[in-house]
Amino acid sequence: MERKYTDRKDLILIICLLITAGLLYLLFSFKKPASTCEIILDGKVIQTVSLSEDQTFSPEGFPEITLEIRNGKIRFLSSDCPDQICVKSGFISHPGEYAICLPHRLMIRIPEDPSSTDSRPDAVTGKAVPNVHICGRIFL
Repeated sequence: MERKYTDRKDLILIICLLITAGLLYLLFSFKKPASTCEIILDGKVIQTVSLSEDQTFSPEGFPEITLEIRNGKIRFLSSDCPDQICVKSGFISHPGEYAICLPHRLMIRIPEDPSSTDSRPDAVTGKAVPNVHICGRIFL
């Protein structure tokens, strides 16, 4: 007698797991896009930029860095830093996301909406905590 590796119950279980995973992905992947972005140097906001208008510009005091805003998203388009990690990080558009150019100590961050009542469970206690984003100083 030959053993089957999958039978009807296994296929039903796999399909149910795939449907559940897809629904969870859809539920948690839709965040409201942000309308502004903060450009931060050494932990201090030096410029706030609207993401509603497509443009390419250099942050105040950084002619060697070029930022691009396109379709409500922002990214480092070019930089003179040696490793180019900031350029490779790509676009950001949702609250809480950020991209950093360490050699220049420059960060672009999408601020979280302070009026949002959304909360996340703490990983250790499991209790709901409010959205908090702490931006520390980058020491080089």
